[in-house]
Amino acid sequence: MVAFLSVFMLSIPLAMAEPGHQPEMLTVSVAKQIADQYLKEHASSYHLKSDLSELKYSTTITTPLADYVRYQQVIGNHPVFTNQVVVTVSRAGKVQLVVSDFKPAREVQKIPSKQISQEERTDRAFEQIGAKDKETWGPTKQEFGYLVQDGQAIPVYRVVVHSVNPFGAWETYLRAGDGKLLAKRDLNRHATGSGKVFLPNPVETARSVSGLSDRNDADSPALDAQLKPVILQGLDGSGNLKGQFVNIQSRSKTFSQTLTFNYTRNQNSFEDVMAYYHLDTIIRYIHGLGFTNVMNGTITANVDTYKEDNSFYSPTKKDLTFGTGGVDDAEDAGVIVHELGHAIQDNQVPGFGNSEEGGAMGEGFGDYMGATYEDALTQDDFGKACVAEWDSTAYSSGNPPCLRRLDTNKVYPDDLQGEVHADGEIWSQGLYEMAQAFGRDVATKIILQSHWSLTPNATFHDGAKAIKQADVILFGGMHGAKIDQIWAARGISTQ
Repeated sequence: MVAFLSVFMLSIPLAMAEPGHQPEMLTVSVAKQIADQYLKEHASSYHLKSDLSELKYSTTITTPLADYVRYQQVIGNHPVFTNQVVVTVSRAGKVQLVVSDFKPAREVQKIPSKQISQEERTDRAFEQIGAKDKETWGPTKQEFGYLVQDGQAIPVYRVVVHSVNPFGAWETYLRAGDGKLLAKRDLNRHATGSGKVFLPNPVETARSVSGLSDRNDADSPALDAQLKPVILQGLDGSGNLKGQFVNIQSRSKTFSQTLTFNYTRNQNSFEDVMAYYHLDTIIRYIHGLGFTNVMNGTITANVDTYKEDNSFYSPTKKDLTFGTGGVDDAEDAGVIVHELGHAIQDNQVPGFGNSEEGGAMGEGFGDYMGATYEDALTQDDFGKACVAEWDSTAYSSGNPPCLRRLDTNKVYPDDLQGEVHADGEIWSQGLYEMAQAFGRDVATKIILQSHWSLTPNATFHDGAKAIKQADVILFGGMHGAKIDQIWAARGISTQ
């Protein structure tokens, strides 16, 4: 959207403004007349026709200090959605400001004679927002108009639906005729809350295991000292830990009317806050890299509902479960983000990891996501190439303890063990070395882009080739030589 700003200093004589007196408030018609005159005289500056035939007057808002005359861009008598012009007129009858997002259309596409039905458009809108059913809490709204994209005025239907799951109001723009989605927008006004979490885990932030012990979820001064205040984004305002991207389900039924979620680890609600914050943060990170079509629904995380020392993603239920054996898994951001890694891959390639090597790639990608997330939060060498330092105090005596490492120097195929977690260390090291070489953001972009090229039965070789090609797509192949070197060291060809 381009905003054209202009200050009009030419005084327009008004019958009601006598010399030596403060001008009275303009009438609505006079303010509009002044705005119309100015836009006609300066039409070329705003890419308008001099007769203003592509604008339709909407409203004039009158305040003690100025009038604000608003116009809607139209084609025929139909709106060009969201595109408007606002003219600010002072009490003295001067145009002080024009803000315009008018988009000229070089060509207006013909309205198709054959249209999908109103019911089909509603179904298509629900499908595009990822609704699990068509249960609603408000009426569906449909309106015909245009979107201007690249100089083309495209006839569309603006369809607003109110979904229960995911909860909220959603705006979609469907091309007239075939109903293809051209744009969508979340209309919900999300709330923010606050809470306390480990960021990413107490071993990382304390830079030591000394004095840190689970003791069946008991609090301690050493552990309490590692709690960090955070902002919880995207909450639906209900008081539950339910939001734009994450829905927490737990026995604790965590609730706060004030959206303040401050707990210590001996309270089960602490793990709920941990899971919400870290899952929401990593999803927003992915979207910030440009992958807004990945994990763009709401994922459910089951916390404190599974007593084993294990966590998992269910590709059938499309949800996450975090176990409470040993150190509760949802107390460690590395574990939380690792499990989300499986959801990300399944979201990009349904059924991913059907082969043994594909399963190892899934575990390696999860470890990569967890380790680089931890690195970004601590930004020092303690815990580097190690994931889930706090959770692993229950079963590792290392310093720091690690669930797995990303620098084992395993080589394919000599070091294959036929177990996906162990073999995943081959894959995770290659991904992690890309992050060290190119930076986390660039490496993650390449990796996520590569997933689109894979199948459920993909192999290490397929994955490495896809990474090489993704670099070509995203960066013109500028990282190709280093990518070849990294994967050759793991025994995997990119050719």
